[in-house]
Amino acid sequence: MLNTDKLGNCGDFDVKSIFMDERWGTLQQKKEQGKAITYVYEKDGVRIVYPFIKRKAERVDQVEYFDLVTPRGYCGPWLEGNWELNYTKVISEFNREFVKYCAEENIIAEYIRFSPWNNQSQYFAGIYDVNFYGFIYCNDLTVDFFNLEYSSAVRRAIRRAEKNGVTIEFDPAANSIDKFMELYAFTESKYEVGDYYHFERSFVERYIELMPENIVFVNAIYENQVIVSDLILLGEDVAHYHISGSNPEFIHLQANSLVLYKSSLYAAEKGKKLFDLGRAKKGSALETYKKKFVAGGKEYPSDVGTIVRNKVVYDMLVMQAGGASEIYFPAYRR
Repeated sequence: MLNTDKLGNCGDFDVKSIFMDERWGTLQQKKEQGKAITYVYEKDGVRIVYPFIKRKAERVDQVEYFDLVTPRGYCGPWLEGNWELNYTKVISEFNREFVKYCAEENIIAEYIRFSPWNNQSQYFAGIYDVNFYGFIYCNDLTVDFFNLEYSSAVRRAIRRAEKNGVTIEFDPAANSIDKFMELYAFTESKYEVGDYYHFERSFVERYIELMPENIVFVNAIYENQVIVSDLILLGEDVAHYHISGSNPEFIHLQANSLVLYKSSLYAAEKGKKLFDLGRAKKGSALETYKKKFVAGGKEYPSDVGTIVRNKVVYDMLVMQAGGASEIYFPAYRR
């Protein structure tokens, strides 16, 4: 169930992120190992938009079954139009139609990453089992976030980086992809990332191919060499700190903090409302680091929704997998 005790600071306005762009699903379908589909329910001026990846599950009695997952990031489903007047009826009717769709398409389960910015997950809690998954850390780019939201430690780190001679370069043309990939290898090694967080050059090139106007590489330069390189995504209202690589030999220069600050200024100049720092594992050093950037800022609740649409087949697949996974949903995945 939705944990309303952990709602934190919810948005003052609805915002559109890069994850709501239909191209995003197309980009992520290979990583999610499925096919990107956007299901739209529309009636009486109300729309429910639901982007997902349809993935193969397993066969039962020679019949192939599937499950759904929303693409990497946080998007939906979400409501548009004059839905506030009777959202319970709208969502109920959407679900009735979607049940038929799932039966026709042999879909047995769904895993949803709701958008933390439009605060709509609560409206779908009557259908899905909605649970709090952690906070997304963001800076409000419409205010003086340097003084109002950054901790004093972060402000000192930024000034120290500039004093040390670190400069920042923006590369919207993606000419620095080679250096980015080289530095990201350090990140992969440091955090021992699994396949899901491993990015081949060909995958990063797809970002450039599909969304050229929405990406920028931000590089920290020290003594004529790139020591940090971040891939920043520019959505309609939100800029996303997406993938980062850095040379550990230069960690003492505090270049990472300067990159985040300058990236936020860049996004603000482009008219973005929020800078999304992402989430972090509870109690981790990364969580401590990100919290320093939002000491006076915003923590948006990240909720996930799950549902089993065909329990008979679902239970059979769990048995075929050797029992339920305690880590993943659906429970037959490993």
